[in-house]
Amino acid sequence: MSTSSENDRNELLVEFLKKYDLKFKNINLLNQALCHTSYTNENNLDVSLSYERLEFLGDAVLKLCISKFLYNDFENYQEGTLTKLRAEVVSDKCIALWAKRIGLGELIILGKNEKKHKGATKESILACAFEAMLGAIFLEYKSKGLDKAYNFLMDNFKDDIFEVNKNIKFLNPKAVLQEFTQSVNHKLPEYITVKEEGKEHDKVFYVEVKYNNEIIGHGSAKSIKEAQQNAARAGLEYLGVKL
Repeated sequence: MSTSSENDRNELLVEFLKKYDLKFKNINLLNQALCHTSYTNENNLDVSLSYERLEFLGDAVLKLCISKFLYNDFENYQEGTLTKLRAEVVSDKCIALWAKRIGLGELIILGKNEKKHKGATKESILACAFEAMLGAIFLEYKSKGLDKAYNFLMDNFKDDIFEVNKNIKFLNPKAVLQEFTQSVNHKLPEYITVKEEGKEHDKVFYVEVKYNNEIIGHGSAKSIKEAQQNAARAGLEYLGVKL
């Protein structure tokens, strides 16, 4: 890059940082977080100048920040549900959407071929760049790095985490029912397959769910797991718990 283009690039990055209340004394660190391996490969640069190492660090920072938030804000969730929710939140699909929203794709440096194939819109590249940026924030702010990364995530994406949670709860009423019953009296719902109908390859399973020795819901489906989910959904409705 020429000095002029370097200055233009730095101004672009500084403008981006201001928008999200971030400051970098070492702007090259952020630049590296947004440099794809296709660029270093095409220009015969050391791969360590790409975002790969920062992505490795940022992945851990992201998971720790999200784990902290989920642990504090979802007190009734058991480990399994917290793990499932975290996996959804830190998935490439979710993180790539966050990267798009803040315009990160426009800042990623790509090789000519990757640029030709619209690499800046690829889910995997956007997600990796986002994680690398978190890694850069962590390093730039040193002892306050984790707090700064956490605040950046919460300031901009907290509502998305709650939205992901809503979608998971809708898809997994068994988890919601279990969390509810445990929060009430530490008892677990019990699922009983009461009937099977149809031929071996085309069966319908009928399930009832009991809680406090009372049948609170029935469900049927082509698989036992789905029948249990349907029974749990009916049980939640019976108990007046909204998904």
